[in-house]
Amino acid sequence: MSKYLNYISISFFIFFWWQCFPPNTFSAFYKYVDEQGRVFYVDDTGKVPEEYQDQIKVYREKYDNLSEQDRSQALQKESEQFQRLEQEKLLRMNEQLQEAQAMEEAEKRRKAESAKKKLMETMQTRVIVEDNRILVPVTLVNNGIELDVNLVLDTGASKIVLHRHVAEQLNIFALKKGLAQVAGGQNISVEMGLVNYFKVGPFNQQKVAVLIMAYEGPSVAYSGLLGMNFLKNVQYTIDYKNQIIRWQPPSTIED
Repeated sequence: MSKYLNYISISFFIFFWWQCFPPNTFSAFYKYVDEQGRVFYVDDTGKVPEEYQDQIKVYREKYDNLSEQDRSQALQKESEQFQRLEQEKLLRMNEQLQEAQAMEEAEKRRKAESAKKKLMETMQTRVIVEDNRILVPVTLVNNGIELDVNLVLDTGASKIVLHRHVAEQLNIFALKKGLAQVAGGQNISVEMGLVNYFKVGPFNQQKVAVLIMAYEGPSVAYSGLLGMNFLKNVQYTIDYKNQIIRWQPPSTIED
């Protein structure tokens, strides 16, 4: 229960207790009449002159000094007034309860919208679109060394490819050597290794197989290829206008 409903519950309990156990508002008072016929009411017998002590009349209820008819009318009027005040209090309490419930619902909606916004932020990655290439930021960790690089999203590459200078920075050791076919049909020498940790957007893997190849040519803004041993396990859409990849929820990723 929210703090608003707790406040209303406490207020209702206090109101209920007050009505069931009202304080003794009206203390006893005393009446006497002097020699000139004047009537006096006092709240202490000590205030009654000694010569009038024998005529003291004690009034312990609010309307004891009235006639039976006037007393009945006064009590009826007071009862009606009490009922009206009680209805007004209950109405105000009901309004407060509705306001508290509305505030609680608004707070729930705000939290839900905030959680959804945070989830959407984690499920999209800003990329660079350059010369029909999509450069995706990737975090690599190996042997305690962390490196952030851009890889070209390439559905034609069977595995993640790293340029040799990146593999050397990360101290990735070659496990075996072989040949790989590149665009144009030519074969080039490559090495296969493992990187301890690999992260793209909301996805991460451990012990990821990578191909290491030498790169010769002009300086480029990417350090390899993001291949199918990652891409085959994820679903995504590319927003070319805003240069964003929007990912579907993560699933188990296999080499």
